[in-house]
Amino acid sequence: MKKYNIDFLQYGTTQFVKSDCNTITFYNAGTSILLINQILPLANGQSFTITGNENELCTTQFLLTFEGEGINNCVIARKTYIS
Repeated sequence: MKKYNIDFLQYGTTQFVKSDCNTITFYNAGTSILLINQILPLANGQSFTITGNENELCTTQFLLTFEGEGINNCVIARKTYIS
């Protein structure tokens, strides 16, 4: 049996986020548009999830940027295995 943690992270500025997890969810809790890697737009209340199979680890570095006026608030939930 594999053990894992669920982490919740919050970002409000443009920055790179390293995943290092099995599953990651991006949720736009703000009012401005959240862009993931300058391609995928998420409006307020939208989310995007990437899931891996058992024992897989995503090591992608994602760029978070925000467009427009409003509140910048990206909430990320990650499933990370405990070694």
